[in-house]
Amino acid sequence: MGSILPRRIDPAKKSEAFSLRLAGASYREIQNKLGISSRGTLSYWFKELILTPEAQQRLEKHSAKAARVGFTQFNKNRSARIKAEDLEAYQSGKEIVGVLSHRELMLIGAALYWGEGTKSGGVNNTPRLVFTNSDPNMIVVFMHFVRNGLNIPEDKISGELHLYENINPNTAKIYWSEITGIPTNRFWFTNLVSRASQGRRPTNRLPYGTLAIRIPGRLYFARIRGMMDGLYESCTNTSH
Repeated sequence: MGSILPRRIDPAKKSEAFSLRLAGASYREIQNKLGISSRGTLSYWFKELILTPEAQQRLEKHSAKAARVGFTQFNKNRSARIKAEDLEAYQSGKEIVGVLSHRELMLIGAALYWGEGTKSGGVNNTPRLVFTNSDPNMIVVFMHFVRNGLNIPEDKISGELHLYENINPNTAKIYWSEITGIPTNRFWFTNLVSRASQGRRPTNRLPYGTLAIRIPGRLYFARIRGMMDGLYESCTNTSH
C-alpha cells in the first residue's frame, strides 16, 4: 500500500502570497489572485507574520468596507423578505373577504357607523344618520351599505363638506359627487378655521375636505343603533 504524499507547495506562489499580505491584501484577495482554495493554508502561513502599520491600516479599511457592504446587502435581503411577506399577508387578507353576503354588508356598515357616525339626535333632537370621514374608500363602502343594505332612497341622501380656506368648494363638490354618486346640487358647505393649527396646517392635507353623509329618519337611526348593540352583545356573550 503506497504512502500518501503531502501536496507540493509552489514556493513562488507562497512567496507572492506573503508579499501580497505584507502589502495589506485580505485573505479573499490573495485566494482569488493566486487560486488558493484553502483559507486554512493562508492562516497557517501567516500565523507568525507581523504586518506593517500601513498594511494593518489597509486591512482595517477593507474590513470596514466589507462590513458596510455586508450590512447593505443584509438590509436589501431583509427589505425584500419583508416586502414578500407583506404581499402574501395582503393577498390572504383580500381572499378572506371574497363576495359579501347581505348580512355581512349590514355588519360592516353598522361597524363603520359605530366608529364614524353620530350617535345622538340632530337639530331639535331629531334622530338622523350622519357619517363623517375624509377617506374616499371608506365613503364608497358606506354608500354601498346605505344603498344596498339599508335601501335608502336617493332623495334622502345629501352631503355636507367641511372645508378649510385653502380648499376650492366647487372642486371639492365635484370630487365627492363622483365618489358618492350624490348629485352636486345636494351638497352644502361648512367652512372651518382651526385656531390651534392656523398657519401651520399643510395646504395639501385633506385636499378635498371632510365629507359628512346626512340621512334623515328616526327608523334608520334606530335600526343602526340596534345593530351596534347587537354587535356588542354578540362579542361579549360568554356562552359562545
